[in-house]
Amino acid sequence: MQAPAASVAGSERSAPRRAPGVAEQRAEVLPEPASNGSSRDQWLVLRAPAAGGLAREAVRDFLRAAVNEAPERMDPLLAPQAIVDNGSAKQPARAFWQSRFTVLDYTELRGQLLFRETDLETFHAEDLARLPAGRRLAIELAADEIAVRVPIRVSWAGRARLFGDELLFRLRPTGARYEIAEIDEDFRLP
Repeated sequence: MQAPAASVAGSERSAPRRAPGVAEQRAEVLPEPASNGSSRDQWLVLRAPAAGGLAREAVRDFLRAAVNEAPERMDPLLAPQAIVDNGSAKQPARAFWQSRFTVLDYTELRGQLLFRETDLETFHAEDLARLPAGRRLAIELAADEIAVRVPIRVSWAGRARLFGDELLFRLRPTGARYEIAEIDEDFRLP
């Protein structure tokens, strides 16, 4: 008879001890992180605001790939449905850039100062709403998207125009990085 008592005592030792009248707390499964939420939710996990540095890095890598005419390095930076808006039409970004590489020689800009890091401007949706009317950007941002404006310092190589005066990128977060969803540039192929 003592054997069963010993097994009961052993099982009591493995259970956590708590004061009488205190309910056992169950482990909750946390929801996926969100950008915003309601105070009525029992549990809310907020996603940290995305750093603009990651968006700028994607833009720098894209422009480096353009100057090196490296579509294989450009492709992973573009969202699956990325578009280019040149003011008169919207086109798929991959096909548009492939056409540019076929017609123009971007390698002539290697070694040139295409833009200055200090000239890059980063905007969140709330920043766009505060811009004065004369500086409004022709782009709409979702709450978690970022826009990066790049004034181009060298847009010509000889007589060929290779870039517009500025490029405006709309980037959206995807995992731990940003992908380019839209590029606005006043540029037409010759």
